[in-house]
Amino acid sequence: MVHTKPGLTAVEAMAAPPAPASTGPTAAQIRADREARRRDRMRYRLRHQTAPHKVLVAVWSAAWLARAAVWLTGDAEAVSAATAGIAGLAAVIVAMVLRRGRTRRVRTWLYTCLAAAVTWLTVAAGNGVDWTMTAALAGIGFGLATPWWRHHRIPNVTPATAPTPAFDLDSVPALWAANVASKGGALPESYLTDPQISATKERYNVQLRAGRQSIATAMAALTLIASGLHVAQEDIVLERHDSGDASRVALTVVRKSPIKVSQPYRGPQLDYDPATNVGTVFLGPYADGEGLAPWKLFSHNSIWGGLVVGGIGSGKSRLLEALLCSMRASGLVTTFYGDPQGGTSSDALASNATWAARGNEQIMAMLRGLDRLVYWRGIENSARGRNGFTPRPHRPGVVAVLDECHMILSDEVHGEEATAICERIGRVGRKLGIALILASQEGDLPTFGGSNGLRNAVRRGNTVVLRTTNTQTAGVLKLDFDPTLLPDLPGYGYTVAAIGTTDRTAPFRSYYLAELTDDELDAVHAGADPREGTSHWWLARTPDAPLDDDLVALRALGTPYAERNVAVEAARAELTGQLDDLISGRIDAVEFATPKATPADAGQAAGYGKVVAFPGALNLVAPAENPATPTTPVAAAPDPSGLTPAARDIYQAIKAGTTKKGDLITVTGLSDSGVIKALSELMARGDVVKARHGHYALAGDQPAADAADVAVDELLRQAVALVVTTGIPTPAMLTRRLTVTTDQARWLLDRMTETGVLGPAGPDGTPTVLVTADQLDQTLADIDA
Repeated sequence: MVHTKPGLTAVEAMAAPPAPASTGPTAAQIRADREARRRDRMRYRLRHQTAPHKVLVAVWSAAWLARAAVWLTGDAEAVSAATAGIAGLAAVIVAMVLRRGRTRRVRTWLYTCLAAAVTWLTVAAGNGVDWTMTAALAGIGFGLATPWWRHHRIPNVTPATAPTPAFDLDSVPALWAANVASKGGALPESYLTDPQISATKERYNVQLRAGRQSIATAMAALTLIASGLHVAQEDIVLERHDSGDASRVALTVVRKSPIKVSQPYRGPQLDYDPATNVGTVFLGPYADGEGLAPWKLFSHNSIWGGLVVGGIGSGKSRLLEALLCSMRASGLVTTFYGDPQGGTSSDALASNATWAARGNEQIMAMLRGLDRLVYWRGIENSARGRNGFTPRPHRPGVVAVLDECHMILSDEVHGEEATAICERIGRVGRKLGIALILASQEGDLPTFGGSNGLRNAVRRGNTVVLRTTNTQTAGVLKLDFDPTLLPDLPGYGYTVAAIGTTDRTAPFRSYYLAELTDDELDAVHAGADPREGTSHWWLARTPDAPLDDDLVALRALGTPYAERNVAVEAARAELTGQLDDLISGRIDAVEFATPKATPADAGQAAGYGKVVAFPGALNLVAPAENPATPTTPVAAAPDPSGLTPAARDIYQAIKAGTTKKGDLITVTGLSDSGVIKALSELMARGDVVKARHGHYALAGDQPAADAADVAVDELLRQAVALVVTTGIPTPAMLTRRLTVTTDQARWLLDRMTETGVLGPAGPDGTPTVLVTADQLDQTLADIDA
């Protein structure tokens, strides 16, 4: 059945071409019209129902003829015998003719009817036709006719239909009407209008059943629609209608698709207008051939990030590589890349990004640096009267990619802090030149650390969804389509329009960058040039814009940024050492993987001693007021002559019984750094020693250090080496790398603050590392002193 919109004929609704002008009916048309009228008459429709009545009338009439013969001859017995013989012979002939092709049951019924007719006719010929015989005939006849009437029911009137248009039964409108819009179809009672047919595609407007169907209904039935139209799913494009009418959908059936084969990356796909500061990166062609899928990079006073979701084998990593390669080609972008999997998600990005953070600890250092950059660029904008961000080569935008972001944003140790920083960047970063791109295989709530604010902020820019197996993605991202049902084509996915925009939510296929083989990758890491056309090759040809002239960014990112390559090399040396130990049999893989095992740390890899167990005698609680009398001999009292005024004040305060650093600041009125310098002077002369943890004493009043103190000093040295080489002064890092408790890790950080390794906390609450890698040896020597 063809459903037509009011005001449209069936021919228009099914997109059929107009019929040629009529020149009058032909003879065949006249005969067909007469036959149609005859079949619609009541007499024709009731022909089967009236057949038993006609047979009974014929038998009844034959009986009256036999009675007429009796009246004429006067011999009732002869007429009755003749009637029986003639009727019997006729019955045999009829039975022989009608029995062919009948079932046994039908033949039995037919023989019964003929026998009954012959018997009644013989009796009626001899005895006469009265009311009793007529009633017997009617009763027997109607009874035997019941099976006939049950099999031949009165047919319904043929409904009037619109003239059948001369269209192809395999056309889109015909298939839609037959398979999609029919009762039980994917979109019952829907219909197509406004056809636009070309050699490469066909476009229609789909009128849905208002109040029962929507774009979500149509997208959910996408695979069934493709089946009903006998095309591949990737050849169907359903989009919201331009009019905004929720009961209408734009349908495109692609006949010659540009995405049937992979789309090789042929160079940066960037459109940037310096006059308006508007820039767009193109990801690849749309499935219907209507342009390229855009990624908004720059707009007035803003830089934009976004979300990329794609499961294993979906082409997510290749899409990110092509995206960042095109961004970097502008000369206005610096890329940061964080991968909790140690850079294995995309070695090309990890090897070419300005800051590559491999692992959660390094990612946290990068995020804290970005958080500081958000703070100081905000100060910079306020101080200079800026109301947004305009990219310039000396002040480029920073695009930070968090690959497999669910692994850091939902991490038990760092998840809450990482999510909070990302949410701040997502909310205000665009006007400060900092864009955040989250990439994940999942697209569920852990992708955003459970934060609706982060989800909404990052999706305000760009959203790309490739095939994934996570069934929660469509609901969490509020998609019209189900990404688990997308075709298994690498790089095939949807651009999703941001809320409140007129952008397209439509399928596309991203450009593909070739990968290096394992042997080629080893050669590149050894210094060889990458093969032309690969992601490594393209990224090397489009370097990041340097931050060297952006002093605000350099100062805000701080030491972790300046020493980022040292941290990477230290981590790589650690992993290499672990592999060597495993291969040589120096470690047991099972024991090494247990929580009690202590992995080699960056300090050990750099030659800063071996890890020692935290002494069980260490007590972080303040010591008793009257400690046990020492059994070791004491040294002679020091000579305070020749000291600076500050050192002399500290010496006198300690001599008077003030031993804690905080109390010394209060008593002497010196600053924190002044007290540290004075204590260093006194300890260098040997006038003052560390008595207990956080306490100082005159050299003559302090017993010799025991083995526990030596172990603690060794542990402090390793903690300092870790913090300086990784740039991560957090309790979580020390807890994991040194297998100490959280309280012990905090105590170690306090000692580093006292010794000048760490400075005041930054905007993110993390202490600033004041010591560079070049100063580490001298710092360790000072600690030993």
